[in-house]
Amino acid sequence: MDLIDLHQNTEWPARLDQVLSSAPVDWTQRRERARTDDPPGLARLQRMSAVPRFDLDAVEPEVYEGILEDALTASAAAGAVYTELRLPQESVVYPGFMARFLAARDRVAEVYPGFDAGAVLSMNLWDPMLRELCDAFGDAAAAGLAGIEIIYVPYAAEADWTRGRIVAEAAGAAGLGVTVPAGAFNSTNVASLAEIEQVGRIGHAVGAALDPGIVRLLAERGVTVEACLTSAVVLGMVDSLEEHPLPRFLEAGVDVVLGTDSPMRMGTDIAAEYAKAASLGLSESDLSDLSERAKTARLL
Repeated sequence: MDLIDLHQNTEWPARLDQVLSSAPVDWTQRRERARTDDPPGLARLQRMSAVPRFDLDAVEPEVYEGILEDALTASAAAGAVYTELRLPQESVVYPGFMARFLAARDRVAEVYPGFDAGAVLSMNLWDPMLRELCDAFGDAAAAGLAGIEIIYVPYAAEADWTRGRIVAEAAGAAGLGVTVPAGAFNSTNVASLAEIEQVGRIGHAVGAALDPGIVRLLAERGVTVEACLTSAVVLGMVDSLEEHPLPRFLEAGVDVVLGTDSPMRMGTDIAAEYAKAASLGLSESDLSDLSERAKTARLL
C-alpha cells in the first residue's frame, strides 16, 4: 500500500522561523497551549498559525528551494510516495518557482527513489491582484503546476463565491485542479463548493457530516474529501479522534483521501495519519482503497 499525502502545507512562516530564528517555536508546547488556552475552532487555529510574517520577495532562491526540499524530505522520510505541497500564492510571480519546486523534488527523489510530488498554489480570494494572478495560471500549468487551493473569508460562515467561481473557472481553463478547505468547524460553504464544477476536492469537511443532505451531495457529485485526522483533533474540529466522521463518509459513498495538513505544526506525518485511520476501524483493504483513490484524485 502506497502512502499518499494530498493535503500538506509548506508551512512557510513556520519553516522560515525554524531556519532563521535563534529561538524557533516549540511546536509541541504551542499545541498544548493552544489546546488548554484557546477554545476549539478559529481561535485555536489562529494560535497555531501565529508565526512571524515574511516577505517572499526577500527570500533568496536557495532558501526558497531549501524550504521546499525540507518539507518534501520530511514527507518522503515518513514513507510518502507522493505528496501535494501547497505553496503561498506569491510563488506564482516568484522567478522560476516551478523550476525551484521540481529541482527540490528531484533531489529528494535521489535520496528516496520513487518519491514524487506535485505543487498546489494557495490563492487568497481577498487579494486585490487576484485577476492578474489568475492570468499566470496558463504559464504555471505549462511549467508543471498541478492545481490551486482557494482560501477565503469568512471561514466559519457562508462566503460569497462569486470571485471563487471566477478563479475556479480560470484554473479549470488552464487545466489545473481545484481544492478548497471548507466545513472544518460547521457545515458552511461545503454545499456551495460542491456545486462549483471545477472543485474536485474539499479539505476537512468535518462539519458536512452534520447534514445528511450535504453528505449525499458530495457522494453524488464525486467530490473528494481530504481528511486530516490529527489536525481535526488538534484544532478542535472534533473532540476526539473517535468522533471523526471518516468512517461515516465512507459508508455514505463519499470519496476520501488522507493528508497531514501542517505536519510540523500538528506533530504528524502521513504514516501516522494512515495509522489513525486504521484505529478508526478501517481494514487493510479500506486503507488500500484510500491509497488507490488518492492516486486518481491527484490534482493533475
